[in-house]
Amino acid sequence: MRFRTAIASIGTVLAVTAGLLVVAPVAPASAAAPTTGRFTPVAPARAWSGTATSKLTTVTLGGRNGIPSNATAVVLTATVTSPSAAAYVSVAPFGSTASPAIQNFARAQPISGTTTVGLTGGKAQVKVSAGKATVALDVAGWYGTSATGSTYTPLAPTNVLNGTVTTGAKRIVVAGKAGVPSNATAVVLQADVSRPATSGRLRLTPSGNNAGVVSLMYSKGTTVANTTTVRLSGGAVQAKVSSGSARVLADVVGYYAPNANGSVFVSAHPVRAATVAAGTTATRVTVAGTAGIPRNATAAVINAKVGGGSVGGSLRVVGAGLASSVPTQVYAKGQTIGNALIAPLASGGQVQAKVSAGRATVYVDVVGYFLNGNSGSGTGVDVSYPQCGKSVPTDQSFGIVGVNSSLGNTTNPCLQQQLSWAASSAGGTAQPKTQVYALFANPGAAAASVWPTSNAAPDGQSVTNPYGTCTAQSGAKPTWKTTSACSYMYGYARAYEAANTRGVANPGQYRWWLDVETGLSHLSDTGQNRVALEGMVAALKRSGVTQIGVYSTSYQFRTIMGTVPTTSPLRPLPSWIAIGDGRLDQAQAACSGARLLGGPIAMTQYKTPFGSTEIDRNWSCS
Repeated sequence: MRFRTAIASIGTVLAVTAGLLVVAPVAPASAAAPTTGRFTPVAPARAWSGTATSKLTTVTLGGRNGIPSNATAVVLTATVTSPSAAAYVSVAPFGSTASPAIQNFARAQPISGTTTVGLTGGKAQVKVSAGKATVALDVAGWYGTSATGSTYTPLAPTNVLNGTVTTGAKRIVVAGKAGVPSNATAVVLQADVSRPATSGRLRLTPSGNNAGVVSLMYSKGTTVANTTTVRLSGGAVQAKVSSGSARVLADVVGYYAPNANGSVFVSAHPVRAATVAAGTTATRVTVAGTAGIPRNATAAVINAKVGGGSVGGSLRVVGAGLASSVPTQVYAKGQTIGNALIAPLASGGQVQAKVSAGRATVYVDVVGYFLNGNSGSGTGVDVSYPQCGKSVPTDQSFGIVGVNSSLGNTTNPCLQQQLSWAASSAGGTAQPKTQVYALFANPGAAAASVWPTSNAAPDGQSVTNPYGTCTAQSGAKPTWKTTSACSYMYGYARAYEAANTRGVANPGQYRWWLDVETGLSHLSDTGQNRVALEGMVAALKRSGVTQIGVYSTSYQFRTIMGTVPTTSPLRPLPSWIAIGDGRLDQAQAACSGARLLGGPIAMTQYKTPFGSTEIDRNWSCS
């Protein structure tokens, strides 16, 4: 929208090159937004090792160890040794302001934690929250746009290992079992080591691979859990410990395979989805539709942390209605410790959390999600004349098209192509798949060439004008008076033209939005502007439009329209709120913000990178 002139980026009116949009059909499992992520497992490898402090350390992961420089995210295990203070270790995308806790540890406690980390230019950043520690990062695979990569399918947790593991490799066949197909390339395992006799390291690697990477660090007598992703070799993985023996439990919770009907990974800004006072009865937490996850996500990538337990126990965070033989994590009284998991979201977009005894606080942080591209991105996209001849997303769940060019009395030269693009939207939200918007303006009587002189609509029919009769002005233009009657007719004319002369067939089939921005022409007299907007609403209704709303921000709408009286026909209209540069989680939060009028906030808009440029995405608030 032109709104970017005020809050986001475009600044001045863009030059338009008329032409067709670059539009392609939505491809299965490859169209997730904002970036797509098929998984490619790699041979386990140490990607980085060094001293981490409370100051961010930049780590280059792309372009090494089989990870391409354009990878969008990696799956890695962070192992902490010799920490000088109780703290947590964090690995986040380079440049991120968030510091999600992968794992908490006590002073001198060795520990490991697995997570998925988005990459910025192939880089991530590492820190510990206090003191210093030796941190090693072991990679298991990467996400990107590779056509040969695998998609993900979540599974209900199913046990594949329950027995003693020694220093000799124990082969575990997974493919063909527990819902894992024979063509699977990797599996996600949730594992724990129960009360080991000695301290050591559990290594879960592809069958036949004896890499010295760490899947789970454990201490003598202490049960600890971790979730890890392992490439399959001959349909199997292997397990071994660094010394002695230990009882190991492992559930498979999902698999990757080169299938078109699986899900792709979308890296998200780390967001705390919930803080839960958990007990022995499962508490459900809705994560889809909040915390940066769209409602059609198939699974969420979560860092779950437990703290302040009244007694020692085990934490279980799983998809709602599911159960697991392996705890998400085991903790001592008062201990803070976490683990990563990939939770299926088939049951209402929810997960559930409970502890085995007493009470504890559970923190649910979201770092990404999985999405089936067949269902679209779960977000909408709006386009207009600046996108003429340019590539636009093809993953939109709904599309909104501007009918005007740079001014309210002009036509978007790509309107028909863009309406066809919007009609190809995937759907699946509360929003109509195709919507349109028209620009509000009120230049006043000084704009003599377009200013009305009667109550006649552009088609010549007389309009019932609640503000009286608009009459022609006489004399010099500076003395012309802007009347409410004529402001009403000006708005009426612009909306009538938008609905009937710009090329929108059957305007009543669409939801219409009226775009109110300070970058467009308006008067300092807010009363006159309100009257013009009322005229636009009246014209749309006469044209058969039954769904009408207003797009703006609270500041811009108040600047242009002032306070809208409760008696105004504008009052019931819903809002479409723009937040400018932002993220999906911020757009979701804006659904609870200030309304423009009396109607609900139906949508929010945020601007996000798209290739070498940016695009407007939209979230449906219901």
